[in-house]
Amino acid sequence: MGTGTRRGQGGGMRELQPHPTEQLRRARRGSIVGRMTRPQWAFLAAGLAVFVLAYAYLLATGNTAISVSRDTGAAKASLWYAILPPLAAVLLTRAVAPRARVPLPLAEPPHDRVAREAWALVGAAAAMALVAPFAQGALYPMAKLVLLLAVPLVVFRLSRGAGERARAIPAPVTWLAPLPAVAAWFLLSQVGPLAIPLTGQLPDPVTLAIGSLLTFLTASLLEEVFYRGWLQTRLEVRYGRWPAIVAQALLFAAMHSGRVAADGVLLGLATIVAFQGVFGLMLGYLWARYRNFYAIVFVHAVTNLVYVPMLLGRA
Repeated sequence: MGTGTRRGQGGGMRELQPHPTEQLRRARRGSIVGRMTRPQWAFLAAGLAVFVLAYAYLLATGNTAISVSRDTGAAKASLWYAILPPLAAVLLTRAVAPRARVPLPLAEPPHDRVAREAWALVGAAAAMALVAPFAQGALYPMAKLVLLLAVPLVVFRLSRGAGERARAIPAPVTWLAPLPAVAAWFLLSQVGPLAIPLTGQLPDPVTLAIGSLLTFLTASLLEEVFYRGWLQTRLEVRYGRWPAIVAQALLFAAMHSGRVAADGVLLGLATIVAFQGVFGLMLGYLWARYRNFYAIVFVHAVTNLVYVPMLLGRA
């Protein structure tokens, strides 16, 4: 229903209010074209400043090659690798609009319910960041299963009460529009001169297959469900698109706090913001623009799975 007027009981005219779905659509559109509130602008500026400071610190200290993997002996990547492929993907995502109207998740549930769930997920993400440095080996995926899957499901059930189930990850309606951004990211990060060579000793094929499957389920899939599908979508409803994208990207970077060494805290924090944080920004914008969950899972899987560099001859 659009806005308009109708005659009231007293003969006067009163304005019709837009449908809640249309109000939410307008709020999200406004967040893109510059109609955000001052607190939203302040948060967005502060969040982006964190990324600028991270790169400034790495450049000022001469740390232009960063470790992007927890694996011992993994090759380092240049800062160009961290910024150029995501930047190309973001620019192409902005340039290529979806032909179909993308679904509007969580438009119907009450905003107070969405806000409660959003803040509960922020708490779970913060807890994951605090636990990560101490969750070594098999404890790390177990911690993710508890904090990024079990806890959110309990929160959603309790928050819903007798209400209807809310779906934050809709079925995709656009498939071709994300392809240029995904292809550009793939070529720059996996095929071109910026690609990281595969180093280190690989385990036997069975162990490698099992480890790759577990990595796909607990990283490529679960992290996208939590950070982009569940968390970002709710933050978008409550605070607007770009504040939500920046917030989830920083929380996604914080999940990798296990890579921060005690004797190099600033270096470690700058590194995870410069790489994982920027990676999260790209995935967040892809999700907000197209709502194609398969596209972001594919990008994440390509980054994590060792089979990709093996097939591309980077071993």
